[in-house]
Amino acid sequence: MPVIRPELSWTHYRLLLKVERPEVRKFYLDECIAANWSTRQLERQINSFYYERLLASRNKNPVRSEIKKLEPGPTPYDIIKDPYVLEFLGLEKHERHLEKDIEQALIDKLQHFLLELGKGFSFVARQQRITLDGDHFYH
Repeated sequence: MPVIRPELSWTHYRLLLKVERPEVRKFYLDECIAANWSTRQLERQINSFYYERLLASRNKNPVRSEIKKLEPGPTPYDIIKDPYVLEFLGLEKHERHLEKDIEQALIDKLQHFLLELGKGFSFVARQQRITLDGDHFYH
């Protein structure tokens, strides 16, 4: 296996390890990085024998452009959108929430959950203070 690349996640590497032939694995690794494939795209290309189809094709451009049609790459919106689904907190629908409101709702849900578990469970602290060079940070 080549050197670990920061562009790829652990899931990318798990998928790549399933490819038996080293030259094919390297091809998928290079293509994945160059095209910024998601793990879903990588898995689809491996399962659809993209490497073999590309080798067998006389005109490689339609084969290469196929993935863009099936599953377009990430847009800037996909990269910066809020990945959290917090509907279970029961917060009112707003465009934005303050961090303290989300934290409070999470702690309330956690407290309710721990109380349902019964004896023997406890909650120690909300945030831990970390002091560096006289500055206080809460984690």
